[in-house]
Amino acid sequence: MPENAGDVLTTKLLGYARDLALSTGAKAILVYADVFKKPGSLEQFIQECESDNDQVQVDVVLATRDPEVFEECKSRHSQVLNVPPVQLTRSGQIKMAMLLGFTQGLFKHGDKLICCTGMSGSAVIDTVMYMETQEELELFASSLSEQITDGVRPEVFERLLSIAVELGNEGREGHPVGTTFVIGCIEDVLRHSEQMILNPFQGYPRESRNVLDYSLRETIKEFATIDGAFIVTGDGYVERAGTFLRSTVPGVKLPSGLGARHKSAAAITAATDAVSITVSQSTGTVTVYHRGRILTEIERPRPIGEAAPRVTLSEEQ
Repeated sequence: MPENAGDVLTTKLLGYARDLALSTGAKAILVYADVFKKPGSLEQFIQECESDNDQVQVDVVLATRDPEVFEECKSRHSQVLNVPPVQLTRSGQIKMAMLLGFTQGLFKHGDKLICCTGMSGSAVIDTVMYMETQEELELFASSLSEQITDGVRPEVFERLLSIAVELGNEGREGHPVGTTFVIGCIEDVLRHSEQMILNPFQGYPRESRNVLDYSLRETIKEFATIDGAFIVTGDGYVERAGTFLRSTVPGVKLPSGLGARHKSAAAITAATDAVSITVSQSTGTVTVYHRGRILTEIERPRPIGEAAPRVTLSEEQ
């Protein structure tokens, strides 16, 4: 039996999530596993959801930012997502896991999800969300989930998204950083861009320029302080940094307050089949673009007492 209010709340909300999944025909229950101090405490819930008891079975997908928790969960449970090891809002936790779930084929267009999350290490589930993928990630769910498998390797997208979220949260040496990653469709992208500075990646062997090489992570973060975009092939090789995106496409509409960096990132994806990821220097928000539209935004959590940043149309985020 639950011993305290936190246990009671968690038990009730997990049971509610399971009932809600069954009644809505949800594809899966997405649980942020870092809430639990011991992943093994999830086992009973997972077994109840996936057992055959004359009801429709419900898949449980776990998400964690802790490599050790990931390995422990993976040893017991096949559907586990490893999200970037940075602090995120409740909404950010879910959006990040949803994006990665699409790239790995766990979720698809039209899926309904029940999402459970809370504070890492608290052992208390305090938030349950019902999400419909076609509404939350409409364009991503309907088009990018197929294209990213063919044109952009899922692990490349995941690695660059992870780096972007880390830059948005941490900046570089205590200073905020804004940058753009353009992924895939390399020949078309290069036709719509020009080099602003000497390309810092030029002349290096191709194998030393792959974003999947963990040793390149700090190099990318260092060059993120340079104005301009990174141009990355769909299989993960950085071709350029400090690149000016000169594509302008009529009809690309973005919310007010987004500056030149966001406009060029959106435009290059409207002019080509590339995907772009931006980091806002003023807010730390990470935005994913495809076909000239925002797919999703992942906000940096603000410390208690920090005012929301003032953003103007002239700002380059």
